[in-house]
Amino acid sequence: MKLLAITAMTFLIASQAFAGSYEQRCQTKSVPYQETVKGGNPERVIGGAVVGGVVGKVVTKKNSGAAAGAVIGGVVANETGKKTVTRYRDVETCTNVFIPARINDQQELQDVLLDLNDGRSVSKEKIMDVQYTIGVAHDGKWGPKSQQAAQKYLASSSVDAPLYSLVVNDVVIFSSADAGEVNEIREALSDAGVDSQVFLD
Repeated sequence: MKLLAITAMTFLIASQAFAGSYEQRCQTKSVPYQETVKGGNPERVIGGAVVGGVVGKVVTKKNSGAAAGAVIGGVVANETGKKTVTRYRDVETCTNVFIPARINDQQELQDVLLDLNDGRSVSKEKIMDVQYTIGVAHDGKWGPKSQQAAQKYLASSSVDAPLYSLVVNDVVIFSSADAGEVNEIREALSDAGVDSQVFLD
């Protein structure tokens, strides 16, 4: 049972192999932070000392009281003069970014495209490789645009795929392996009052 589980896990990892690679990318940003600055401005400290000295002299009637009052007044003015300022520091943040790569094995690419369009589970990295290869935005999400691009790629890459030609007045105006695309143009021409025919090569 254990051997079977290990074999299954190995197969899962192998089936999800991808061509791209992860790279570490770093950027530095200035981040704001708050800092409390001690000490008020000199005028405020001196003013507090003078007021404290006068009050100390009046209350104690002694010079020593004036000196003590001056010190206390200066300290109080200094403490009440604290303020909060905004400063900035540089912070470096690094993230691992997946860089997709082209899938060169055509059979592998076709197999994965069929799996994705049939709703089978495929790793995000593999999806990004596939998207990069067929020329759509490689975001790792298999949506309608990716499905449409996959259908066109599969239709054009198949050797045995039939070719549909849209003909107006005995002139081929459009050819594609996608019958739906040809039919859509034919309907638009019909709405515009233009007769056309579709031939299968």
